[in-house]
Amino acid sequence: MSRKIVHVVGTGTIGEPLIGLLADYRDQLGIDEVTFNKNSALKGDFSKINGLLRRGARLSVDNSKIKDFKELGMDADFDTEEAIKRASVVIDCTPSGVGHNNKEKYYKKFADTVKGFMA
Repeated sequence: MSRKIVHVVGTGTIGEPLIGLLADYRDQLGIDEVTFNKNSALKGDFSKINGLLRRGARLSVDNSKIKDFKELGMDADFDTEEAIKRASVVIDCTPSGVGHNNKEKYYKKFADTVKGFMA
């Protein structure tokens, strides 16, 4: 049986509460793991990211930004592509235009392994 992994891209107005809800209710929802992607390493986002990690979600960041996140005390479990490739479902909560870029850059590449993409 394959693991049910939900990956959320974006931690803004929609992404952050969605990640938290999915993490909090993953057992009831039948989700094995919740991962999320953060694009920018910002000191002001430390408590938000840490809160999501404490709730059981796992962080992914772009390979080129792993060091930036580590310097702020945020350790990623996965790079962006690995997290998407592992996911059963990807939910893109990024602002207008960014999701389309993600589709071209990532989602088309993993269309054969991910069961669904939502934006």
